[in-house]
Amino acid sequence: MKKLTAEIARRDISHLKAFQKQPNIGLSLREETYLQALEIALPILEQQERGDGWIEWGGGASGSCPVAYTTLVEVQSRSGHVAENCAEAFEWCHEADDDDIIAYRIIPEQPTNQNGEQ
Repeated sequence: MKKLTAEIARRDISHLKAFQKQPNIGLSLREETYLQALEIALPILEQQERGDGWIEWGGGASGSCPVAYTTLVEVQSRSGHVAENCAEAFEWCHEADDDDIIAYRIIPEQPTNQNGEQ
């Protein structure tokens, strides 16, 4: 099995979206699910390839969050402020002010021992 890279993800997204737009072809349920998974995976694949950990964020609709709400993230605002918390603690939509999140990175979970200590 070939490793999924950002390049492969972008290519497959492009192909699937082209088929999705054709009225007589469309996508199967499996292809729709694969497309959604690729769109979720692409920013993380790009983050891994850049190596710096930061994923650019252009904002989204109110309530849209690019990761699970329980994911520990570090965010950078337009003003340059950096904060760390669970994703649900942040406002992910853009309101054209200094508090808008322009980038985020996922903080890996720290392994714990039997006693729950890190």
